[in-house]
Amino acid sequence: MRIPTSRMVIGAVAVIFAAVAIAGCGGAAPVENKATADEVTAMWAKAFNTGDASGLAALYADDARSTPPGGSPAAGRSQIEAYWRNDMKSGEVTKLTTSGSIAQGNLLHITGSYDVAAKDGVTVAKGQYEQLWKQDNGQWKVQSEMWRIDPSTQRDPAMADRLESQWTTAYNAGNASVLAGLYDKDAVLSTRPSGSVEGKEAIEYFWKNDFGGGKPTTKLELTDAYLAGDLAHLEGEYEVTDKGKVTKGHYVQLWMQDGDAWRIHREMWWQ
Repeated sequence: MRIPTSRMVIGAVAVIFAAVAIAGCGGAAPVENKATADEVTAMWAKAFNTGDASGLAALYADDARSTPPGGSPAAGRSQIEAYWRNDMKSGEVTKLTTSGSIAQGNLLHITGSYDVAAKDGVTVAKGQYEQLWKQDNGQWKVQSEMWRIDPSTQRDPAMADRLESQWTTAYNAGNASVLAGLYDKDAVLSTRPSGSVEGKEAIEYFWKNDFGGGKPTTKLELTDAYLAGDLAHLEGEYEVTDKGKVTKGHYVQLWMQDGDAWRIHREMWWQ
């Protein structure tokens, strides 16, 4: 199980709490239901830890929405199954611990924490999660969920500095093809207010135009970074000097490990 940034879970949180709020507008008062929360949580963990992607997907409603660790929101059972099938790693074990539950009518909202351990027992990821389950024809199904990293326990400043140094060195060399080599083939680069470009080739073309035939220099200053497993979320301030003109702004990068190398999958720059 991989890890999301806090910005990637806002939509899912809104969906979960909106649903609970709607349910609270009428009927019996919400109550805790730890027994059912533990039961459905055990089903979810068993399916995941046995590598049963189909069985795991069966625990979701047809129109479920999931914001999983390290991925964009998935809508619908088929997309959710595809994500978890790709995410499952042989030998890794995910432990879910429920910390609270609220039940009302046919809705069950669960909060808890997750820990992912590798084959040797070493923790490779941990964080928090929320799920909204809905009972349909006597069966509980996940309607909406979100997962987030625990940033206080997943920081690696040295690695973050190495990744930013790679990017800065490539940029300051003024070689767009070298810089593009740090991006995944399906990466997305966004700038405000210009918009987004997708794919390594388009990103190389973007940086080539950005250099403008010159050789600007940039400095990156990390203000926040957290890494876990094969994901790294980095954000900070940038300062570009080009022909005496200085431009400052902010950036966010999502790096993912690809074999022995790290690649940027998502990136945003704005002044």
